Amino acid sequence: MLTKELKVDKDASYSSSTDQNGIIISVSTDFENLSGYSKNELKSKNHNIVRHPDMPKIIFKKMWDALNRGEESITYVFNHGKDGGYYWLANRTYLFSRDDQGGARYFSYKSVMSSRAKHYMLKLYARLLDEEKKGGIEASEKYLSEYLEFRGVTFDEYMKTFLDNSGFVKTGFFMARKLFS
Repeated sequence: MLTKELKVDKDASYSSSTDQNGIIISVSTDFENLSGYSKNELKSKNHNIVRHPDMPKIIFKKMWDALNRGEESITYVFNHGKDGGYYWLANRTYLFSRDDQGGARYFSYKSVMSSRAKHYMLKLYARLLDEEKKGGIEASEKYLSEYLEFRGVTFDEYMKTFLDNSGFVKTGFFMARKLFS
């Protein structure tokens, strides 16, 4: 049972690395401490071991789509700890290295999420999850596309608006761009 929100420390360094299949290669001590899992419990497991069941799958599809294009991915993730607690993190993921056989290693740096980002993601993710339950990831993706189109932004632009305090200005710019294009 997911019962309490775990404290995310703004001074901590939460990070992990995975292979191209999402299998954990390494985690920082701070990530280990927050999740409640030991490094040995996390290593060689799929990163979804910490994914909260209320986290919409479409967000991870968008993340992997960006990574497969060779781009950085910015998302906001809702995870659960080993003890049943939950936590939100701003998540930046990028290609760290590629080996001669085509295997990839991805690095993800996680940080405190703003209250504004959490406010919007709670609403958006709840709706995406509802759509997913009704019609699968396709329905969730359709809703997300319409949500972003209405706002005149791409997924990446929308996620980036919550990284700093310029989000309101950026959102206004995107809406004006849509109106006048």
